[in-house]
Formats: sequence, structure tokens, C-alpha cells
Amino acid sequence: MGEVTVQRWPWEVAPAEPTVEETVKLLQRDFAIAVQLTAVMVHSTREELRMLVNTRRGQIIPRGECRFTDGTTVELQDVGMCQPGVQTLTVQEIMTKVFAIATEIGLELQP
Repeated sequence: MGEVTVQRWPWEVAPAEPTVEETVKLLQRDFAIAVQLTAVMVHSTREELRMLVNTRRGQIIPRGECRFTDGTTVELQDVGMCQPGVQTLTVQEIMTKVFAIATEIGLELQP
């Protein structure tokens, strides 16, 4: 009779510890992205207008609150660290998206 081979499932095998070099390489990759991008949180009293978006650093994030005629507010906040799995837009594209959604749901800017 031959030798018996024990079947190991992937979840039964402990992952190998990453080397210091591998860890440093992954950290360098993450920081290279983090110094280029920041996250912007769009706060609003209407759920449809709330979003989290990454954007290139160095853009001016509008300050203050935008009000619509029904009392809905929108405000942008620079979170400071980009977020994984989040769409990347320019500040102009963020504002265009916010106003497109506002128009779609029938909101008008307060004069």
C-alpha cells in the first residue's frame, strides 16, 4: 500500500507571515496613494445627497452650508484620509453630482 496524503483546505493552513520587505512595500504603496488623495464627506439633511468621495489633494473644498428652498442643507467636509473602495472625483464633479441629484428630486437653491 502507498502513503496516505492528507488533504488540507485553504482555511486550515495558516497564512505565511509577510516578510519585513513585503510589509514595507505594501506600506509604501498605501502611503503613495494617501499623499495623493483625500476623502470628502458630503453631509446633508437629505439622504439622497449624502456621499463619501475621494478627491485629489490640493483642491479647494468649498466651506459653509448650501441651503435649498425647502430647508435642505449640504456641506462638504475634508476627511483627510482617502477611503478604499470609494469613487474618485474632482471637487467640481462632486458639486455637479450633488446639484444633479438635487435637481432630480426637485430642490431649488435658496436665493
